[in-house]
Amino acid sequence: MRCDGLFLAGLAHRIPEAVDVDDAVEDGRYDPDDRKADDYASVAVSTGEAPPEMAVAAARLALARAGLPASSVAILLHASAWFQGVDYWPAASYVHREVLGEEGRRAPALDVQQMCAGALGALELAASYLAADASRGSALVTTADRFADPGFDRWRGDVRGIVYGDGAAAAVLARDGFARLLAVSTVVDTGLEGMYRGDEPFAAAPGRRVDVRARRAAFAASSRHLVGSMAERTTSGLTEAVDRTLDEAGLKLADVSRFAFPNVGLHVLRTRYAEPLGLDVERTTWDWGRRTGHVGAADQLTGLTHLVETAQVGPGDRVLLVGIGAGFAWTCAAVEITARPVWDV
Repeated sequence: MRCDGLFLAGLAHRIPEAVDVDDAVEDGRYDPDDRKADDYASVAVSTGEAPPEMAVAAARLALARAGLPASSVAILLHASAWFQGVDYWPAASYVHREVLGEEGRRAPALDVQQMCAGALGALELAASYLAADASRGSALVTTADRFADPGFDRWRGDVRGIVYGDGAAAAVLARDGFARLLAVSTVVDTGLEGMYRGDEPFAAAPGRRVDVRARRAAFAASSRHLVGSMAERTTSGLTEAVDRTLDEAGLKLADVSRFAFPNVGLHVLRTRYAEPLGLDVERTTWDWGRRTGHVGAADQLTGLTHLVETAQVGPGDRVLLVGIGAGFAWTCAAVEITARPVWDV
């Protein structure tokens, strides 16, 4: 959808202390060949804060940077990819209570479950919600995850080329701000849904350790009926989402200054994301992402926050945020920086 009159007014992230990836190689948790191909320098690891607590910290900072009261928020959307700390419980409601409280009692609090495309999917929903009613002032989008043992092995839990970090991010979408939201759109291919389910039977309760490598292997063995290979279809979804968003924003690829992709390893980033689009890795937020790891649905918002905080983008620069989530969904958002924000916090 093309977005008229909507802006990013505040951004923030909460990234815990990072651990050196070479330590994980030395003690056998991280394959040395993967380390060489991925080129991660460090991975953010939370040893204390749960995901919703990190989301609260990021949300409070984003709202303060936006200079908006909690009463202006018309909806809160919280995205996550994995366990939020308590079963049978809505994390969005916790974030709402801690950040908006009674001032925001008229704003719905909703959880978004689109895996690693969740934050950008939430941004699209927030934009639609604000566009539907001009009296709605702003929307708050948060996302947070912690990929901890024993349920999730951050080094080997997913396919080679992805190491997971912990953290949170938040964005305030409003009627005015420092970055214009030009367009946001989603492409789905649920024919690939089984890639992250494999042949695991449906369980009666949570508790199984996540093993995406086994699930993908099982899906590959049973998916010979698919039209096109998994790689072809994931590339197709990526390029369609990027092309659609750029078209809605009235932009060409050359008009975009920087790109924020998922923080996958360097080899995967180059061969599966950058090269299919004809991009150099230097135009992405890789230098930031190699220090945090893949932080669930937060990578695009943490990357944009980093670009703004370090003044790597300024007025007139366009940034394309590209999210990919199991299921499969690709959500892209195009933003144009219109001012350098002056953040006291």
